[in-house]
Amino acid sequence: MARMQQQVQRIVNEARRRPKVAHVAAEGALGRISINSARNPKQAIQVQHDAGTHDAGPHGAARGPAASRRATLRAVETAYGAVLRMEQQVRAQQPSDAAYAEAREQAWTALGAAQPILNEYPHPLVRFLGVAKGTRLIPRLVPHLSVDQVLALTTTIIANFESLDVCRFGSFSLADAQRRDATALFLHAAMPPALAFMADTPLQIVNGLFALFMERNNVAWVARTRPAQVFLAVVLRRTAALKQAYADSAELFQAAELYAHLFNALRGNITALFPPPPPPSQLPGPADDVHAWQFLAALAAAASVEQQHMLVSEARGHVLTSVQLAKSGHLPSDVASAITANVNLFLNALGLDASQVAA
Repeated sequence: MARMQQQVQRIVNEARRRPKVAHVAAEGALGRISINSARNPKQAIQVQHDAGTHDAGPHGAARGPAASRRATLRAVETAYGAVLRMEQQVRAQQPSDAAYAEAREQAWTALGAAQPILNEYPHPLVRFLGVAKGTRLIPRLVPHLSVDQVLALTTTIIANFESLDVCRFGSFSLADAQRRDATALFLHAAMPPALAFMADTPLQIVNGLFALFMERNNVAWVARTRPAQVFLAVVLRRTAALKQAYADSAELFQAAELYAHLFNALRGNITALFPPPPPPSQLPGPADDVHAWQFLAALAAAASVEQQHMLVSEARGHVLTSVQLAKSGHLPSDVASAITANVNLFLNALGLDASQVAA
C-alpha cells in the first residue's frame, strides 16, 4: 500500500512539473492560430513543417496521423493476441509460467499505460482506448495485471481524461449515436476494472488520484461528461466513507481542500452537467442524466449548508422540470418513476424528496 501511495504521489508531482506552455499553435491559411486550455495548457506541439514531412513519433520516427492510427491498431492487435495467449495458459493443464509472463509483458507494453504522461500527446493509452476493440479488451486484460500495473493504468486514464475521445468534446452529444455508443462502452468496459481497487484504498491514495484529476484536467469542461461524473462520484463517496477513520487528520483536511477546489470550479456550471433535452418527438430517457444526478447527489452530501443552497439554486430549474414532467401523466409509469428516482438521488442527499416539490 505504501508503494501504491508513492506511485500516485510521483505521478502527481510529474504532472505539476509539466511545462507551462500556454498554447498549441498552427500556421495555416488563416494565419497563426492559438488554441488555449484555460486551466490545463498542453505542451506546445510544433505542427509547422516543410512539405512532405510528418510529426515525429515517440521513438523519433516520422509519423503522421495515418501512421499513428496504424501503429495504434497494431498495438491493439498485439495486446489482443497476448491476452488470448494468457487465457490459453490459464486453461492449460500444464501452463508455462515463462510463456504467461512473456504474454503479459507484451500486452502491458502494447497498452502504453507505462509511458510517461508528458512525453506524447495524445498519450498512447488514450489512442489505445480510442479503438473500440482496445476498450473492450480492458476487462479481460486487467485480471492478469499486477496491482501496480492496475494503478498505473488508472492514474494514466485520470491524468488524461480531458484528451479521451469520450471526454474531449466536453458534452453528452446525445444526437451523435456513435459517440454515445463509445461512451457507453467506455463506462461499462474500461471504468469498472480501472476503479474497482478504489473500494479498498486509503484516503491518501484517493486524495492523490483526486489531486491528479484536478491538476491535469479542465474540471468545469470535463465534468460535463459521463466518465468524469462517474469518477468524481466514486471519489466523493469513498472520501465520505473514510471520514470517521480519518477524523481530524491531515488527509481529511486535504480532502476538504480538494472538494472546495472542485466545488469552486463547478460554481455557475451546474446546469451544464446535464445533457441537452431531447427533441419534442422523443420521450426523455432517464438513463441519459442518471450519472449527472448521481454526481450531484455525491456533491451535495459533502457540501456545507451554504454550498447546498448554491447547488439547489443552480439545479432548481432541472429539479422542477423533471418533477413536473414525471407528474404530468403524459409519460409511461415506468419512465415517470425512473425520472422521479433520479431527482430523488439529489434531493434525498439534501434531506428532501420529490413529493415535496409542487407539480
